Amino acid sequence: MSDKDALAGTSTLTTRLLLRVVSDRGGEEAVERLLDRAGMPGDRDRLRRLSGRVPYSTKLQLFDAAVHELKDPRIGLALGRAAVADPALAMLRRVTTAFGSPSAVLRQVSRISTRLDSAAVFRCLSTDRGTAELVWCVMPPHHPTRVDCDYNIGMLMQVPVLFGLPPAVVDHSVCQVEGASECAYTVTWQGTGPARWWHRLGRRSAAPIPPQGCGTAAEQRLESLQEATTDLVSGDSLGATLDRVATRADRAVHAPGHVLDVTLPGGERHVRSRGLGASALAALGDSRLQPGCHRIGGTQVLAVPVTSATRDYGVLAVVAWPGQALFPGDADALNAYARHAAAAIEMTALLTEARDQEETARLLLSVARSLAGRRTARDIAQAVADAVPTLCGADRASVALWEPGAQAVWMAGLSGWPPGLAEQAAGYVTDTEESPELGELVATGAPMLVDRSSSDWARAMLEQFGVSAMGAVPIKADDRLVGIVLAHWVAGDPPATLGDGLAERLWGLAGLAGVALDNVQLLDEIRQHSLHDSLTSLANRALLEARLRTALTRPASPNGQVGLLFCDIRRLKRINDSLGHGAGDVVLQEVARRLRSVVREQDTVARYSGDEFVVLLPDATDRSVREVAARIHRSLSTPLSADGHDVFVDLAIGIAVTEAPAGEPDEAAQALVRRAAQDMDGVRNGGPVSPAGGDGRREGLRLETDLHGAVDRGEVEVHLQPQVEIATGRVVAVEALARWRHPDLGYVAPDVFVPIAEASGQIQDIGIHVMQEACRVIAGWRAEGLDLEVAVNVAAVQFTDPGFTDVVSCVLAQTGLPGARLTLEVTESQVFSEVAARHGHLERLRAMGIGLSVDDFGTGYSSLAQLHRLPVSEMKVDRAFTAGLHDGAPSPLVAGIVGLGHGLGLRVVAEGVETAAQLRALRAMGCERAQGYLFGRPDTPAALRGQLLAKARSSLSPSAA
Repeated sequence: MSDKDALAGTSTLTTRLLLRVVSDRGGEEAVERLLDRAGMPGDRDRLRRLSGRVPYSTKLQLFDAAVHELKDPRIGLALGRAAVADPALAMLRRVTTAFGSPSAVLRQVSRISTRLDSAAVFRCLSTDRGTAELVWCVMPPHHPTRVDCDYNIGMLMQVPVLFGLPPAVVDHSVCQVEGASECAYTVTWQGTGPARWWHRLGRRSAAPIPPQGCGTAAEQRLESLQEATTDLVSGDSLGATLDRVATRADRAVHAPGHVLDVTLPGGERHVRSRGLGASALAALGDSRLQPGCHRIGGTQVLAVPVTSATRDYGVLAVVAWPGQALFPGDADALNAYARHAAAAIEMTALLTEARDQEETARLLLSVARSLAGRRTARDIAQAVADAVPTLCGADRASVALWEPGAQAVWMAGLSGWPPGLAEQAAGYVTDTEESPELGELVATGAPMLVDRSSSDWARAMLEQFGVSAMGAVPIKADDRLVGIVLAHWVAGDPPATLGDGLAERLWGLAGLAGVALDNVQLLDEIRQHSLHDSLTSLANRALLEARLRTALTRPASPNGQVGLLFCDIRRLKRINDSLGHGAGDVVLQEVARRLRSVVREQDTVARYSGDEFVVLLPDATDRSVREVAARIHRSLSTPLSADGHDVFVDLAIGIAVTEAPAGEPDEAAQALVRRAAQDMDGVRNGGPVSPAGGDGRREGLRLETDLHGAVDRGEVEVHLQPQVEIATGRVVAVEALARWRHPDLGYVAPDVFVPIAEASGQIQDIGIHVMQEACRVIAGWRAEGLDLEVAVNVAAVQFTDPGFTDVVSCVLAQTGLPGARLTLEVTESQVFSEVAARHGHLERLRAMGIGLSVDDFGTGYSSLAQLHRLPVSEMKVDRAFTAGLHDGAPSPLVAGIVGLGHGLGLRVVAEGVETAAQLRALRAMGCERAQGYLFGRPDTPAALRGQLLAKARSSLSPSAA
């Protein structure tokens, strides 16, 4: 206990005596100077009161100032004579002489001293006729002075004088001022003359204290009690009444300290202490103080019950130093005061409850009026959240709406939150599996207070949002949980419990919210705004956008980026049309399951729209995002079972990764989604479209399913068609063509299965297989002396693969075929619309010596500038133009194409040559090469090999020439 905390424990009787001595010696001017020197000008009347109190340090300041004013260091001795002479102290002198003798008075020195100064302990060790041994000790944190010791000596000297005897002789042999633990006084006096008569009278008296003395003491106690209990209830708050009760206890029974420990009907415990009472409470710890006399932590305590006619509230106690004694009537006075205190507490509690109920009714009426105009769940939640801080004194508030399907809550209304935390809270979602407290509230429907002593989840959540405690009350409509009212405390001490008053207010608010939601039939909107897709149980768009904003504003690591995959199921409509929407729903559910299986726990998979999914990858890198996309593709490599059918699906996946620090969260989130969607559109549009034909939707779906794995099963074969040099008639090259031999249907026409392969994404596997097989065959023929070139068709989607050039290089290395013997054919529309702008494949392939042919030239929309810019080496005239050639009617269009190719330095190859007349026309135009049924149909490598070896050096027939 510091000096600042020291109580006003010294009676103003002492300061009154000091000012009287100074006035007697130097007049009132000396008193004024003394007060100025002590720093207490204008306090003369207060310091002359008979019943006031001042701190011990104030007494020492006044002693020091008096010594300087009167130049008398032993001025303390004079205070005893002043006490005998002061007319105002006549009643005190009568009470003292009522003890009957100097010995009896000195034996009661502890009680008398405690009344005059509770900062010190005065004890009588022994008394004998004419002598007494006493000790005196000033308690920490105070330290005595020599003047204080002289004050004790002067008072002890005057005790015999009260009984008509000469002053006593006081021997001060040991002094606390000089370092001793306490002062020791030996008091001797002469018991002759009138004293013997008084002593005999005292011995003959039946009562140890004369009736006059008892009356005056009782009157003094009654006066002190009346003063203490006056205005205990003044219409203030309950806290003010409790403070007043604890403070005024000193007027009822003066002591170094007091403790008030009460519990109100609502269960709230209130503890007040003053002075030495704080030490007793600290020593008690978690234990409650009980009525009776106790030794607690170096103090002695007298505790009495605080009880009204209807209720036991707790205890009121005086706390004293060991050795300080109370008068016999002090316990009765303390009990009487405690009964008054109980009545005051009860009356104040009733007044407070009435005021609270009135205020609650007023506030709830105001909320009810504001809710009347609300028409959405969010508006109602916001109005309720705005009312919570005013209603219960919380620092912040929120209203969470309940999603029964996911057993989760999401924040629909916030009040009092700073902007940064408000954004986090708006996107916060938790469920009963994650939060034990939420599970308990859902199960019991009872209010609860969550603080740092609750579960690990609760501690982490409170720490995340800077909250010390949170009160939660369920919102119900027709006895169904629809939400939770949440009150958050940040600053100051949160409530220890949700007491009756606080819980009643929050219940009232929750009841209004439930009625509002029910009356406007907003439960459908709550479900609509729930955060998970009902079909797949994935996060929906609202939850995705909230978590995306959170990921952008609170990255998990300083260097972490946020990645987004925008996924579209190819040809879901075909499945719906072929097998029904029920099968389509099964496909959506299985795709959702496989997407969840390849991401981390902190990632979010959301169903964005009908056949679109979005995967949110916080704390990611560009490489890790692309690895997830690859895992998704691999997860869909096996068929899905839908309505008894095996179905293969593929996703067009767009990728976007944050490239710079995020700006405004909403704009940054929208921009990232937009980039991923645009990239997905590029991937989807860059691939082929679904075929249109007369096979029927169900047959097409069967072919697509059967085509999966056809390469691995050896069903996809490579056939070769010869390509001749027109000038010599020699076979100089072959074109590799894919053929699918279905185990049940036989050979499926290329114009049927190729569009299916392109639409389903299987064309890449088929294309690589054809290239590997063709290069292997031609390399083997070269080793046998049959040196030919080979042309392989490449789908545009293959050029979108960043690693396509590396794949071609690997095929050439594995087969040993020189790059100059390979030509890659791409249709005119594909090469100019997509490939030229992607990855630099054309330049790298040409650098390897590989030829690049523009297939079906004339059917697209190329320009001279494009042809001149791209590193192509050959163009092929489409069969539609070749079909119109004959001897008598040469085609200016074909001639123009051939002339264009020659002008650009390109080799020109004509497709679909079926007649000698067409061949002659092409020769006349200067076309270098031709292929078509005139020279041979596509056939197996083995069959064509025999023909080529026999005719390798033959020339064209005379009729063809």
